[in-house]
Amino acid sequence: MGTDASERGPDRLLGHEYDGIREYDNPLPGWWVWIFVATIVFSGGYWAWYEAGPGTTVIAQYEADVRQAAARAAQQPGAVAAADEDALRRLQKDAAAMAAAQAVYASRCAACHGPEGQGVIGPNLTDDYWLHGGSLTAIRRTIADGVPDKGMVPWKEQLKPTELEAVAAYVGRLRGTNPPNQKPPQGTRA
Repeated sequence: MGTDASERGPDRLLGHEYDGIREYDNPLPGWWVWIFVATIVFSGGYWAWYEAGPGTTVIAQYEADVRQAAARAAQQPGAVAAADEDALRRLQKDAAAMAAAQAVYASRCAACHGPEGQGVIGPNLTDDYWLHGGSLTAIRRTIADGVPDKGMVPWKEQLKPTELEAVAAYVGRLRGTNPPNQKPPQGTRA
């Protein structure tokens, strides 16, 4: 071995050693260094365009997409405006609608609110105290949008608008019934 490692081209032996191990200075390949430099230049241009310049931010693009989706949903033939208080009161008198709503309530709501609305995990639906409003439209909005921080899922994606309205009317009919083992009142008096 006639040549010392320190004399070889780009692999230079550094001047320190530990336990007989000598460290070499092995530079990165040129293409790797240029990709690193290009990434830094690109990030500077990206920041200048989207944060300080005229480019739309991700949040602005998301909000525009949401507006477009809402406009498309409103134009679809099945889109129905939410019923008002009077329409929901009339629906409470429709026996067929209330029977269908009772079936939906039993399959989707009774696990948390009890089979008679007395409240189990969820609040009591039979008293005059409501956490999110006791009007029929407020009940419909609560059912549709849910209460995610309390564990209630939004049902608007899983139920048809007519089912949402019928269940809201059915829940409104539960008020004033006096089932056994009621959960104590929660919220404000409606």
